[in-house]
Amino acid sequence: MHLEDRIRDAVREDRLPEPSLQFNGRVMAGLPDRPLGARWRIPAIPGLLRFTAIALVLVLAAGAIGLPLMLSKPGAVEPSQSADATGSSDATVSPGPSLAPTSHVSLASAGTFSLTGSMPAPRYRDTATRLLDGRVLIAGGCVFGPDPGGPDACVQSASAELYDPVTGTFRPTGSMTTVRADMTATLLPDGRVLIVGGTDAGTADLASAELYDPATGTFKATGSMNFPRYDQTATLLHDGRVLIAGGEGDTGPVASAELYDPAAGKFTMTGSFTTPRMSFTATMLPDGRVLIAGGASYDGGEALASAELFDPATGKFTLTGSMAVARFEHSATLLSNGLVLVAGGNGGSLGGAGAFFPVLASAELYDPSTGKFSQTGSMIASRSDPVATLLSDGRVLVAGGSSGQGQGEVLTTSAELYDPETGAFTATGSMTTTRGVPTATLLSDGRVLFAGGANDSTVNDGFLASAELYQP
Repeated sequence: MHLEDRIRDAVREDRLPEPSLQFNGRVMAGLPDRPLGARWRIPAIPGLLRFTAIALVLVLAAGAIGLPLMLSKPGAVEPSQSADATGSSDATVSPGPSLAPTSHVSLASAGTFSLTGSMPAPRYRDTATRLLDGRVLIAGGCVFGPDPGGPDACVQSASAELYDPVTGTFRPTGSMTTVRADMTATLLPDGRVLIVGGTDAGTADLASAELYDPATGTFKATGSMNFPRYDQTATLLHDGRVLIAGGEGDTGPVASAELYDPAAGKFTMTGSFTTPRMSFTATMLPDGRVLIAGGASYDGGEALASAELFDPATGKFTLTGSMAVARFEHSATLLSNGLVLVAGGNGGSLGGAGAFFPVLASAELYDPSTGKFSQTGSMIASRSDPVATLLSDGRVLVAGGSSGQGQGEVLTTSAELYDPETGAFTATGSMTTTRGVPTATLLSDGRVLFAGGANDSTVNDGFLASAELYQP
């Protein structure tokens, strides 16, 4: 062996192992004895590369342990949750079991009302219908006139306008063929709107009807009802026909009902109520029947607890279970679970000179499967003529109306939410102004448009042109 080779061998024997080899040796020494074939084999690669690979493994292991710990800390946001300026998220995020669900109580406190564009003219006892394109048709009603007699001095109008939720503004559209107030408006499956009955210029009850076509922005007459009526109900049936029921006529409450067929443009008589009633509610049930609940036996008469069902298959009304509390001028809302929420109104009977109807805070639920009513939580405030709207999340917004008793009845700006899961009402934001019997329309984006109505002021006979939006 040459001298140079011997010197090189001696240096190699005296050299300490590289740091990476020292680390590998300690790791291997700490492993339990196992067959040689089961041991890890580290390939013969350059020392710096082996050291880098092992360090990378350690970093990845630390990250795998530390990331879940970081995400489990209170207030941490999951990487996939990208919220926009409104606090909503484009992606659906399922929180882990350690995250508490948001309560409806906190959601209720977040609801707010804010002003939006005003109508060109004040309106009261008009109609509001959301069209298929998301705009809202406001038609007819009482407008300000020369009679300074207050909110009951109604000067009817034939004008109509459209609210655009995108711009927050109203603009005129075609006018009705007849001036009318206290009529009904129903969105038909083909996108047209059926306007029925009401009163004209305060002199006569109307049997006429007309159709609004959004494509042309015009109204045109259609067939007339068999009997004139106002303050009736109009319910779109599953087969596309419209049930026109009850209301008031020249002789008081009307017990008759009729059906409008859009294909023929005609009304035909159908069964009549088992009991004449006014100021009642009509609610379409999931099975296609219509629930008629409460009302008053005559103007200023006794409140009714009875209820009945209209069956389109037979064209007849039959009695069903009665409410726990007799009431009229209440609200009725079909819930997502198929039950019907009945809330507020007036109860009792006139009872003689100087007596008054009590204003109710109670509420109850109708179950179509049993045909019975059962009590649920009461409202925070008593309300007559409340406006109830089913929200997109399944809760019910109840707003406005009048509270108090007898001569002390006053309009209120307060609002509350009913949660079907808890059976309780909780307070939410208040309207910007008192408004009696405004229109309330659920918009496509989940907000609710409140428009018009009347308050206790002397300006414009108390009729309102303002409008506001509720943001859940």
